[in-house]
This record gives sequence, C-alpha cells and structure tokens, in this order.
Amino acid sequence: MTTLHPLPLECRVLLELVRISALPQFLGSLLFKPEPDRNRPNKMYTAVKPLSKYLQFKSVHIYDAVFTLHSKCTVALLLACTFLLSSKQYFGDPIQCMHHDDLNYFHAYCWIYGAYVSNASEPQSLYDGMQCKPELVGRSVLRENRRYIRYYQWVVLVLLIESFVFYLPAYLWKIWEGGRLKHLCADFHQAVVCKAKSKAHLGNLVSYFNSDYKETHFRYFASYVLCEILNLTISIVNILLLDVFFGGFWERYLNALAALYSGDLEKWNSITTSVFPKCVKCEVISTGAGGSDNVYDNLCLLPLNMLNEKIFGFLCIWFLLMTVLVGLKFIYRLATVLHPGIRFHLMRARGRFMPKSRLEETLRNCSIGDWFVLMRVGNNISPEIFRKLLEKLYEEQGNIKKDSSLAEDV
Repeated sequence: MTTLHPLPLECRVLLELVRISALPQFLGSLLFKPEPDRNRPNKMYTAVKPLSKYLQFKSVHIYDAVFTLHSKCTVALLLACTFLLSSKQYFGDPIQCMHHDDLNYFHAYCWIYGAYVSNASEPQSLYDGMQCKPELVGRSVLRENRRYIRYYQWVVLVLLIESFVFYLPAYLWKIWEGGRLKHLCADFHQAVVCKAKSKAHLGNLVSYFNSDYKETHFRYFASYVLCEILNLTISIVNILLLDVFFGGFWERYLNALAALYSGDLEKWNSITTSVFPKCVKCEVISTGAGGSDNVYDNLCLLPLNMLNEKIFGFLCIWFLLMTVLVGLKFIYRLATVLHPGIRFHLMRARGRFMPKSRLEETLRNCSIGDWFVLMRVGNNISPEIFRKLLEKLYEEQGNIKKDSSLAEDV
C-alpha cells in the first residue's frame, strides 16, 4: 500500500498564499465586479499563520546565518510582497482607465494588450493644472515614440517564481542533510538539566566521530558547498534578470536610491516614475457598425505602481546585500578549503581556545568533511560541551595510539 507523505511546511505556505491571494483571479476579475469578501481578514490571518511557523527558529540549525538570510528570509520577504500586490481588497484594481462606455471592457483590453508612455520629451507646461501629470505621456504620441508597459501583468508571478527559486538551495540541503545534525545534537537540548544523560550523549558523540565516516562527511560537506554555490548563482542571475525584465532597472534605481539618500525627493519621484509610471495611455481599437475602426485614446492609472516602487526599492537593497554576503561567504569557504591553518584557528575559537598541542593532535587525522561536521555540531551545542567533546576525542585518540603501540610491541 502506498504511503502518502505530507508536504513540507514551506510548500504548504507557498500553496496557501497562492490559493488565498487574488493571483488566480487577476485576469478574470477585470471582466466583472466581484462581490466583497467579508472573510478576507480571516483569510489573511490564515496565510500569515503558517508563514510565522516557517520563520520560527529551530532548536537545531542546519543552515548558517548567511544561508538563512538568503534562502529563508528572502523567501518570506518575497511571499509577503506577492501577497500584498495580489490583494485587490487593500490596494484596488491593478489598472483603472477613464472611459464612459463599457468600463470593464476597457480595463481588460488595456490590461491584456498593455499601455504606453512616450519616449519623446515634452514641455511640462502641457500638464499645468492637471491632477495627474503622467511622466512623458503626451496628448498625441506617435507610434515610434511609444514605450509600452506590459511588465505589470507579470510582477506578482515573477515574485512568486523568485520565492521558489530562492528556496531551492534550502530545500535541496534539507533533503541531502537527512536530519544528521538533529540526530547528533538534539539530545543535548533535551538533556540540559540532566548531567547523566548529557554525559551519555557526549559518549555517543565521541564514538561517532571515532568511527570512519570520512567519505560520508566529505559528501556532506560537498553538498553544502554546492548549495552555497547555487545561492551565489541565483543571486547573480536574479540581478541580471531584473535588469532585463524592467529594462535598465539597476542603472536607474541605484540613481534613485542615491537621490533618496541625499534627500532629493523630486529626483527620486522622477526616476521611479520612469520605471513604474502611475499614469499611462492606452489606445483601444474597436470595429464600428459600418465596419470601420474606432480608436479610443484613454488615460489609465496603475495604482499598484505606488506600491511597486517602494517594494522594489527595498528589494533592490536587499538583493545587492544578499549578493555581497553570499559572495563573501563563498570566499570564506574557498579559504577554509585551501588553507588548513584557517580551519584550525576556527576550530580553536569554537573550542574555547583548547591548548594548541592537544587540538593539533585531535585534528591530525581529521578530513575537511570531519572538520565541517564538527563545526556544525559546535554551532548547535554549548561551547562548554563542545570543548568537552574535543577533549574526549583527544583522550580517545591517545588511548588508540597506546593500544596500537602495545600491539606492535607484542
């Protein structure tokens, strides 16, 4: 009989957010006016509740701090942005056009076929006295001067896909790790008040590290490094794709952030409006009763771009920060692989500065995989217990040497 395993918590969070958000109804809701959903606040709470469980700290940490920020916190951030942008009740329709006939049709048409702004410069006097001053939108824009805006159809979907992609390394490592650290360290968290149990668990840990698991530990270490490389690759590719998706996103938005930092709000508004225009034009063509084409020139609002410019302003800083941190972590990882002295000093610092001669003897036959697993164990137990573990390993190695020397004498 086939056993059905429950989905991981992270997958359930993603599916729940997609289910309760307006994403599945984004296009269809433009064709009719939906009834107000009075249970929406309850649905929001339903979404946030599993997300809060996802962000809870575990007793055993299988990821380091940078890995957690990159894969776990970034995913939560992207899911929160996805939920905000797809919640129509709180931020309105994604596009609103001005026309007195068949308004829903014009909304749907401009949403599907895209609106546009002008690349041609026009005097600002054209917009004097207007409540809405569209950036570079003229009263009559030639086709060759039009820049069509279609990305707004995909922003929610792109953020959702990004959340899946950023979570991929964490998901792979969770599978490959297989609960090894939990098996090695969880008992110490449960036996804090019982010295007898703690001593027994410490003895089991010493026996484990005295066994020959070099090949297993090397695969464990190599899998983690592969996930770190994947983190760095995802960060770099994400930056490049955002630039393609928005057409020169980084060049403009970095200038916008610099203007915001210097307090030049006018420049900030000008640059962000060029990336996320709030007022656009839409040309709707329909066939009249006589068979001739009727052209309607509409002014449309993109209310969500008020939120988009803030969200992507923050994400811009966050993605750059994650890329720098993951890059530095990769350099650190290369240094630990290539330089045994760095591994020794890191272990000594973790072991409360155990005497140098003893630690050298303890790590003499320790492979890089063994060192990595030891360090991961050290990150999940108290420094005092880890120091005792290293001392026990030193004593056990001394006994093994005595036994081997006695065997040679015989």
